Amino acid sequence: MKAHIFITDKKTFPTVRDNGFWGVGIEGIPGDYEGVIQSNLSNPQKPYFAMIADMLGTRIGDIVFLYERQVGFHGIYRIKSKPFFDPTPIGAVGGTWPIRVEIECLNYFPNPVPEDLLFSSREFETKCWGWFYRKIQGPRGINTVNPETAEVLVELLVKLHGNPVCRPSSMQCYPKGIKRKELVLDLGKLSDGGKVLLEDILRAWFVRNIDSPNHPSIRKMLGPVEDIEWFANNVPYHVTRKNIDVLVYHKNDRYTGYPLRYRYTVIELKRDRAKAKDVAQLIEYSKWVAGRLANGEVEMVRPILVAFDFSADAKVKIRNSDFSNSGIKCYAYKAEKDNIEFAEVQV
Repeated sequence: MKAHIFITDKKTFPTVRDNGFWGVGIEGIPGDYEGVIQSNLSNPQKPYFAMIADMLGTRIGDIVFLYERQVGFHGIYRIKSKPFFDPTPIGAVGGTWPIRVEIECLNYFPNPVPEDLLFSSREFETKCWGWFYRKIQGPRGINTVNPETAEVLVELLVKLHGNPVCRPSSMQCYPKGIKRKELVLDLGKLSDGGKVLLEDILRAWFVRNIDSPNHPSIRKMLGPVEDIEWFANNVPYHVTRKNIDVLVYHKNDRYTGYPLRYRYTVIELKRDRAKAKDVAQLIEYSKWVAGRLANGEVEMVRPILVAFDFSADAKVKIRNSDFSNSGIKCYAYKAEKDNIEFAEVQV
């Protein structure tokens, strides 16, 4: 189950619920998409490409829970559109939420799940690790949660209510915007000499295309599309703001007759040359995934380092790594027009 938690508050929750959308942005964000792109290129410290990457990780049909700050989790909703840019003010949401996606209510439960219930048992605590680390690290508009967290939220909603009720008559479809625009990543303008201008651009493009059957080099890297159970970018795993660039769960039932999660892929993305410290960071992430998610089975974890180039010290560290028998896979990327290709590098 691919699921996300979208953040709202007392003012914005009714607007989001009744107008069938959710969005992200900050005060001062430009009112047109090209302005957002240029603003972030001019000032790499701005978070616009990171917000776009989060949105491009969503898919039509994904499950959504609306988290109302200091109240709890509302559900159950579903994404019904690709992400888009539209600065049209709606209700309590002004032009500061222009990066948007349409949602629809699947099952309306009138009372939210209090946040403390997610940590009311050891089992729930174990399953909801992603939300725990995200809360500790600080706010973020969209939070892609692991399948187990989604199952906990559905279970708690049902236990609190028994059954959903009829949706309020106030719930409507998203109003037609005046400047609705697809979130396009024009690599001709966002790269130079085959190298993307910012690392968040690489992450945004990667998560948008991670499950596409039309990118053979990604399929060679990650395997069949149908085996991708779940993925997320910028995944929190530590209280000190440490995040995995991309984490992928792989599952199939071709050989066992029942769904079997057989691999976790940990991906570190570097826009420039990868160094030894990047390899060390990837190994640290992979050890955490092996111990926390794979029950200590290191061979279930596949570390992948993606970079424009690899330094000599990085190659030495990769060759000397004894993390697993499979080793660390390395891929060099090259941005070309509207595409990025990945080629495996033998170190």
